[in-house]
Amino acid sequence: MKKNILILVVIVFTTFNSFAQLKFGADIYSRYNWRGLDFGNAPAFQPSLAFTVGGFSIGAWGSYAFPTTTTTYAENDLYASYAFSIVSAGNFTLLFTDYYYPSAGIKFSDFEKNGGAHTMEAGVTYSGPEKFPISLALYLNIHNDVDNSSYIQIGYPFSVYDATITLAAGFVPSKSAYYVTNKANLINLNITAAKSIAITDKFSIPINVSYIANPALDITYLVFGASFTF
Repeated sequence: MKKNILILVVIVFTTFNSFAQLKFGADIYSRYNWRGLDFGNAPAFQPSLAFTVGGFSIGAWGSYAFPTTTTTYAENDLYASYAFSIVSAGNFTLLFTDYYYPSAGIKFSDFEKNGGAHTMEAGVTYSGPEKFPISLALYLNIHNDVDNSSYIQIGYPFSVYDATITLAAGFVPSKSAYYVTNKANLINLNITAAKSIAITDKFSIPINVSYIANPALDITYLVFGASFTF
């Protein structure tokens, strides 16, 4: 199975590379906070690489705590997605993500369903039309998670002066070791302010600040981030 997956990844990347748009860049965050959980307890450098054809995208994304040592947190994910729109209804995206954590010390080639190197997730997201731009997301672990954990998030963006403010809430509907909760719980309440800082007429840097609360763990975070995409 693992050889077939790796061969498929190579074939897909090669095919996309022949006629796809290439996007790459990196984000820098004061903390890597994902769905209300902190990873690394340190600033994070997050490179990304993606090939896109129409609504199809495949790519790689990583997060590396810094300063880096042999024991600091590292993540390196592969993903595929398909985005499409329905007139007057909104935008939909189907996603598949393979999460891999080099810092866990498990070899990349270990695809075992219990305790292997890879946790695989299927997801679908929705964003409403301009007149009602609500966002919804549902994610489900389908490999290497005994709880088959799921995560549901709802968000709503609005403008304040030249910034976009987004309110979001994320919920785990059942017990999940993956999301560090022993029952259904609200794990992610956040407010994010985002805007772009113009550097030149053709180049700007998106920045954001998020205040994040995880009621299940009774902890809060304040996170700054900046993106560099080419």
